[in-house]
Amino acid sequence: MTVAAGAIGLLLAVALCALVHVAVMAFAGRAFGVALDELSFGLGPRLLRLGKVSVRLLPVGGAVRFQTAGATMPVDDADIDPQHLEAQPLWAQLFIGASGCLALIALACALLGGTAGVQALTDGFANIVSGALSPLHTAQALLARVDAAAHSLPFPTLLGLTAATTAALNLLPLPGANGGYLLGALGKSAGLGKHWPASVTQILLLAYVALAVSWLVAAVVYLSNGV
Repeated sequence: MTVAAGAIGLLLAVALCALVHVAVMAFAGRAFGVALDELSFGLGPRLLRLGKVSVRLLPVGGAVRFQTAGATMPVDDADIDPQHLEAQPLWAQLFIGASGCLALIALACALLGGTAGVQALTDGFANIVSGALSPLHTAQALLARVDAAAHSLPFPTLLGLTAATTAALNLLPLPGANGGYLLGALGKSAGLGKHWPASVTQILLLAYVALAVSWLVAAVVYLSNGV
């Protein structure tokens, strides 16, 4: 496989996983009657908007925004708009929040095999964290493995590995990720929200940003060394 074909295959796998992730979450929310504010496919400047669906420049991520009460949450549950996410029972909120990741895990298991799919998910957690902690060493070795996989593996296998890694990334217990939302929903249900300092959320958000920046540095270094 040529260098260009490998890069295109990897980009296509990432884009497909991003699409599955956000589309399944949006579908799950609408199935429970939650109003959708925006389904955004991609990152960066908006290129196109069709109703509540936005297509952005970089096809490597996405987001789903449901209508929520936000900071104006009523004291009386009866006053919550039934189309708001908070109006759903806890199990439904958790299902909606995890649905995109569950779809990716199912895709990984279907393409790689059940045991291999679960192992790829577990490896995804370990690789994401260890690479972020060592962007100039561990991350370089991991990126070399990704590079080799993109140029040697059949596309279904590459897609399965990408799906497992994408699910692991989004299940991290950090703000902005599905894992952070799931923990937040559980905490609110247990009445812990009022005891949770805002400073802790800010620290966790900084950790998420630091993880992203670390991997960005690793990618830049890897690509510069390969030129």
